[in-house]
Amino acid sequence: LAKGGIDIIKDDHGLANQVWAPFKERVSICAKAVQKANEETGRNCLYAPCLNAPMDKLLERARYAKEVGAGAIMVLPGITGFDAVRVLASDPKYNLPILLHPALLGGWLDSENDNNGDGTTSNTGKNTSHIHHPHGLSHDFLFGILPRLCGADAVIFPNAGGRFQFTREECLSVANGCRRPMGRFLSILPSPAGGMKLDRVEEMRNEFGDDTLFLIGGALLEQGPDLEYDAKLFAHSAGRDKPYHTPSDTTAAVVSPITTPPKSSDADLPSINHVEKVAMAVRRRVLEYTIFNNGGYLSQACSSAETLVTLYLRALNLGPSIADPIPADFRGSPGPNIPAITGEGHNGDFNDPSLDRLIFSPVHYALVLYSLLVEIGRLDIAAFRRYNKNGSTVELIGAEHSPGHAVTAGSLSQALSQAAGIAYARRLKGHTGRVVVYMSDGEFQEGQTWEAIQCAVFHKIGNLSAVVDVNGQQCDGKMSDITDIGNLASKLRAFGADVKEVDGHNVAEIEAAVKSYNDVTPTIVLCYTDPCKGFPLLQKRAPKLHYVRFKDETEKKVWVDVLSTMDSEVKTDASISNANSNTKHRLEENSENEERAAKRQALPIQATSNLTNNGIETSPFKAGNVELVTRPHRSHLVDWIKLHPKAIVLTADLTSSCEADVVRDNLPDQYLSMGMAEQNMMSFAGGLAREGFHPYIHTFGVFVTRRPFDQVAMSIAVPNLPVRLLGFLPGLTTPGGVTHQAIDDVALFRAVPNMTILEVGDASEVESVMDVAESIDGPVYVRMWRGQVPRLFSTPMKFGVVRVLSEGTDFVLITSGICTEESLKARRSFKAAGVAVKHLHLSTIVPFPSNVIVKAAEKCKYGVIVMENHSIIGGVGSATAEALAEAGIGRKLIRLGVPGVYAHGASCDYLVAEYGFDSTALIRAAESLTGKQIAVAVETEEGSTNQPALSAEERPEDL
Repeated sequence: LAKGGIDIIKDDHGLANQVWAPFKERVSICAKAVQKANEETGRNCLYAPCLNAPMDKLLERARYAKEVGAGAIMVLPGITGFDAVRVLASDPKYNLPILLHPALLGGWLDSENDNNGDGTTSNTGKNTSHIHHPHGLSHDFLFGILPRLCGADAVIFPNAGGRFQFTREECLSVANGCRRPMGRFLSILPSPAGGMKLDRVEEMRNEFGDDTLFLIGGALLEQGPDLEYDAKLFAHSAGRDKPYHTPSDTTAAVVSPITTPPKSSDADLPSINHVEKVAMAVRRRVLEYTIFNNGGYLSQACSSAETLVTLYLRALNLGPSIADPIPADFRGSPGPNIPAITGEGHNGDFNDPSLDRLIFSPVHYALVLYSLLVEIGRLDIAAFRRYNKNGSTVELIGAEHSPGHAVTAGSLSQALSQAAGIAYARRLKGHTGRVVVYMSDGEFQEGQTWEAIQCAVFHKIGNLSAVVDVNGQQCDGKMSDITDIGNLASKLRAFGADVKEVDGHNVAEIEAAVKSYNDVTPTIVLCYTDPCKGFPLLQKRAPKLHYVRFKDETEKKVWVDVLSTMDSEVKTDASISNANSNTKHRLEENSENEERAAKRQALPIQATSNLTNNGIETSPFKAGNVELVTRPHRSHLVDWIKLHPKAIVLTADLTSSCEADVVRDNLPDQYLSMGMAEQNMMSFAGGLAREGFHPYIHTFGVFVTRRPFDQVAMSIAVPNLPVRLLGFLPGLTTPGGVTHQAIDDVALFRAVPNMTILEVGDASEVESVMDVAESIDGPVYVRMWRGQVPRLFSTPMKFGVVRVLSEGTDFVLITSGICTEESLKARRSFKAAGVAVKHLHLSTIVPFPSNVIVKAAEKCKYGVIVMENHSIIGGVGSATAEALAEAGIGRKLIRLGVPGVYAHGASCDYLVAEYGFDSTALIRAAESLTGKQIAVAVETEEGSTNQPALSAEERPEDL
């Protein structure tokens, strides 16, 4: 435990002087073991034996503990009395930190909320004890103020949500009692305990702050049999993998952000050695996040660290940050009532005409950028902890409201064009500062990049520079194996750019190249980098380096050891940040991601009969819990392609992300990798279709609809060619933010003549949608579901057929895609309230089944509710409104979906609730429509579906 980084190791409070654990033998052995570990690690772990004894024995054992090298002692004032604590604290002979344990103190508490009579409250709120105390002490006094008065240094108390039933408010009052000003009495450390686990550490840090003694006992063993490794996990998750003091140094021994002195001239610039150390610290921070979230963009830190740090510290004139170091959470997309904000203020005052502006393009590098901003003091560590958290602007895929970001560039290659426009405008306004865009080499597979360079050269935008991370990697692997861009420098020179080539890890070369430019020709600095720089162990994962997720605990342990080695190397050559040196902050284990590692559990659904009638199918269900199918599309794709020799699968650098890697690996003659060039891919597919082939494009929905819209319309739809467009991550099923969320794809393609639109709602439809698409003469767009998919239906998808999931005459409910599973959570509530619902599931969106919708609406009493994973503008809701209006059906319509705004990056469950189309929102809409009160029925644990639509193994990696 000591070698793993634990700060204090205490005896169990039940230990005294038992024959199987004699006090002197136990304390001597444990103290020596901890001392030995401290000698090996340079740490100062403290061992605190339990002094569970009468007063005469207590002082004797305290003396012995000090003699044999125990670094602290633990006392049980519920047994010894509080005055024993005072004696030990005031006598210089002992002079050891004193930790108090709460055993047998429950009866001392005020009974107003103590309905168990033992200091705790039962879940029922009833008095379950035979003893009732009419008077007592408050929680903050007993566990906070009184221990301070007696001279204790830390106090353990039962935390809320553990084995005991202290409330959150009572626990916070204890922490306040430990810390609030009390004249000459110093504050002490609160130690929330009692059945705590690692996945509670983040919550405890948020509740109690970092000046807290986190205590985990038996739950540590649940991590595995290797206690040293388990201890390292705990130390990191608690923000403590270094001691507060080393034996030879009285300064804080923590890895803190490295601040950089302000620069007024070249002579004042941070040293090259300092820049290199900051780059190493950036890699270390990214590795730490990767370990404790079992996933991160690690290779990007390897390749970009020196380049980015050099831009911020030596090459550019950015000025100090003008942004809040802890940015506010997402306030909504810009609109009439919400001002547009960017994170560019972290880079300096972007309105100052004399300062340079840095535009960040490869936003999947965002974790690296945030780490850098922390290391140089432009972003608070508390903000960094909000990375990839629901509601945060510190997003997984950076957007323009994210720290350090000036534009939204998640779909790649657009930042350079925007930067060119910004630079041109600054030149017109007489600004002397330059505009520098940081890019990745993969962006040169996109045609827009070359259009931007052509434009900048022609218009002589010499105040524009691009700094490119040339690491030869992209999502699917090595660029040379996907779509090789050849000699990039020669091509750029042929376009007329001023090209400079440097070692992307050589600070002096980077600085000189970036500072060398002219006023009429845009400059492009190609930084050749190593995607495994600093971590040669990464080479074992090549060529798949885009996102690192550990295969098992053995591999993770190896990386924990790498991190521990780095901790001894990451030191500043000047001073530790005054602002951060005492915070002892480190990244916590992301319990949200850990929860996502568990399998989703599906909703139990009652069996129904199967009736088919004129475009309607009453779909049969299996009774009981729904089967969850892992990657149903991937599982049957190879066999399907084998049966269809005209089919060719095309991907755009998202092959594994769209479950098409099995075709690439097994049927290479029916597979084409088109690189990051969706516009070209669409027209290319149109050419294949003209020659009798049936292209099956696999990419994200946004990259099927938004970027190549004109190519789809002109090359595919106008000639009515059999190109099948499989768009993954429809709607808000991705945490990738606005650039990855296809909330307008149905609206766009509904307006395209000849286009058929399908959407899958369960595993059976995933498995059968290829057959439906193949049967259609013309282009087809499919809103596709990947990862773990519930099997709601026992029959395959049928083109143009609406599934009837329940019969009723109060209102009509229309759902599609993931919203069908979500809506089923409300069935129990509707049944309990006596609300009869006619539930229609659509898998064919275009052509729209207007006749079925109209007939159902005519027979309902109150109206229609549409629930869709899409903007409420232009999707199923709009199509329903058109059908009802054209038929003259006077029925009220409620549309649930994304309410005409752009969303942000967060989990699917969070987003559908945030934007008002989860099951609770459905129940509230039904109340509004029917005027009936409908209680929200809580699902049983085995029936819960409160999990994201994507499995943890896939979610961030596929971005």
